[in-house]
Amino acid sequence: MADIHEQLLLRGFERMAEEARARNASRQELRRLAAARAVMSAYEDDISYLHAGFCLAGLPHMRPESDETRWVRSNGKFHLIITPGAVVNDGKVRVVGVPYGAKARLILVYLMSEGVKARTVSLGKSMTAWIRSLGMPVTGGPRGSIRHIREQALRISRCQFTFQWDDLETRESLIQDQHLVEGGLHLWAAEEGGIFPKAITLTQQFYEHLRNHAVPLDPRAIAYLKGSPLCLDVYVWLAHRLPRLERPLEIPWAVLMHQFGAAYRSTAAFAYRMKAILPDVLAVYDGARVSASGRGLTIAPSPPAVPSSRVFLGPRAASSRLRAIAGQRRA
Repeated sequence: MADIHEQLLLRGFERMAEEARARNASRQELRRLAAARAVMSAYEDDISYLHAGFCLAGLPHMRPESDETRWVRSNGKFHLIITPGAVVNDGKVRVVGVPYGAKARLILVYLMSEGVKARTVSLGKSMTAWIRSLGMPVTGGPRGSIRHIREQALRISRCQFTFQWDDLETRESLIQDQHLVEGGLHLWAAEEGGIFPKAITLTQQFYEHLRNHAVPLDPRAIAYLKGSPLCLDVYVWLAHRLPRLERPLEIPWAVLMHQFGAAYRSTAAFAYRMKAILPDVLAVYDGARVSASGRGLTIAPSPPAVPSSRVFLGPRAASSRLRAIAGQRRA
């Protein structure tokens, strides 16, 4: 699967798409092919970002059973702890719970992509425009995107996030407790005709932390994977992990299941799901060296998810990488 990018360079998108349609390829395969081309054709300055802590340990995939429960997720010596916040509604204190799902992840990517540029983050002229900038359709009603995005924004703004790194040699921990934004990101008033907050400000502590720990991501990859929290988690994890590897590493399925925190019946069920979504993730990470086996995932040192230079897949495209691939095949 990982050689889809090499095939695009050697054969071109139109030829590969025509062959796929001729053999009645699935709609998912055609979308995957288009996504791979989009990532490879992206401009260098079009980059998204996410704090490294959220790349190592993700949010819940689904709503926790209780809004008052802390969320704890660990990855080796790193631990993410999310403590639910509260608001006063009609004179009563309501615990809003931790953020969860794909929409919460898209909000985090947006806030941090804009946050690396300036501490004050613009949300646009209206909630409708902001939701569209997240890559989501604007729909109302109990199950619409407006209600869910408003809820996730509130959870993100009210929760406290703890990033903890353990030093196994000294048996000490570096712990940072912080909120992401000052005040809050309260959007329910805008839905009911109130004033939409056109900008929010990251807390000084988190802003400085983000500037030192931002991981570059491809926005086209985020757009393609936006419907699946697990796909997003695997992509951002690989974007952080692969360029930092010094040698190949095999990670057992049981370890990955604990890390990503998805509610699966068994390790086998989790492994089956990971193998199913892996082609989609690799389609939008050009150069990722990842393979799956019966034991787990093997990851190897790979180029960053956002390379320093991009390849334009036009009719006259020529690159050092294409020449290198041709040389490898002759050898």
